[in-house]
Amino acid sequence: MRSPTNEATYINKGKSAEQKTIHEWLTVISSRNAKWWCSTFHNITAMVGTGVLNLPYAMSHLGWYVLVYRDYMSIENRV
Repeated sequence: MRSPTNEATYINKGKSAEQKTIHEWLTVISSRNAKWWCSTFHNITAMVGTGVLNLPYAMSHLGWYVLVYRDYMSIENRV
């Protein structure tokens, strides 16, 4: 496995100084050696994040019935 400095040298051969500085600044292209569990975790968080962001929209379309039912159930469970 190449070290990061050797990898940057290997990739940056024949490029301009501006391209070299951009390549060294971008962390996205500096290393792509992720483990399977890291990729899985990122995919799951992306799906969960999308669902969480859609909750207010979904709740706004449920109407009054769900609100009244939820309040009724919370009162029933206190007794």
